[in-house]
Amino acid sequence: MPIRVESVSYTYMEDTPLSHTALHDLSLTIQDGSFTAIAGETGAGKSTLIQMIGGLIAPTKGDIFIDDVPLFGKTAKERKAASIVRLRVGMVFQYPEHQLFEETVYEDIAFGPRNQGLSEQETDVRVRDAMDLVQLNDAYRDRSPFALSGGEQRRVAIAGVLALCPSYLVLDEPAAGLDPCGRESLMSLLSMLHKERNMTVILVSHSMEDILRAANHLVLIAAGRVVGEGAPNVLFRNSSLLERASLRAPHILTLGQKITDAGYDVIGCTSTEEMARRIIDLQNR
Repeated sequence: MPIRVESVSYTYMEDTPLSHTALHDLSLTIQDGSFTAIAGETGAGKSTLIQMIGGLIAPTKGDIFIDDVPLFGKTAKERKAASIVRLRVGMVFQYPEHQLFEETVYEDIAFGPRNQGLSEQETDVRVRDAMDLVQLNDAYRDRSPFALSGGEQRRVAIAGVLALCPSYLVLDEPAAGLDPCGRESLMSLLSMLHKERNMTVILVSHSMEDILRAANHLVLIAAGRVVGEGAPNVLFRNSSLLERASLRAPHILTLGQKITDAGYDVIGCTSTEEMARRIIDLQNR
């Protein structure tokens, strides 16, 4: 089932001289099984929105529905249902390695499943599966997470979320601070979870290149409102929408347009490697 955001508004420090409305009557639907990216300039309201989807803050107005269950219902029955459905949403924040706290990698990943009341045997299966997903072998099991590299720490933190077996994975700038190899590895992991595990992924990112390569749906937000929705390669060609959201098209699309104008149609290619293969194919025809 989809995630529905219905007429949501949120005001920080409401009824004070410092009040600030971050979201204005915002509505959108995130389809089950999609890889949805949310983009906009700093302060557009992206982080506020995903914190609501994770059930961390309640909207000033409106509601969010996960699997048709209102997250912020008023009745006792609705609140009980919401407490269950929140477990289906896994949240990964910027610099998730800052959330590590256990003495070993295994214990850190096992914390969530144990908190869910799973047996040690069930927890062990969850931990092993999560470590396998993020490509951490058994040699990491008893190591201190604080002795690992930044990229490895991030994998441990994400594994801790995956061990909860969420239906929806929500990430706020998960590649922030990673080197190019670490970023590539992380985005490959997210694509795999989406394609092979059929996980619904919701990604907030300032990297238009990452969004173009991984997402199949894009939501553009400006000043707390949705200003555009659709396929990334379509929205990124709409200069007026990008200007409204204070964003720029990925460099690869700009390059692709120049190559196409020179006589080689590479529209639709999302990497230089794909462009090179298309050009060679066109030359050999």
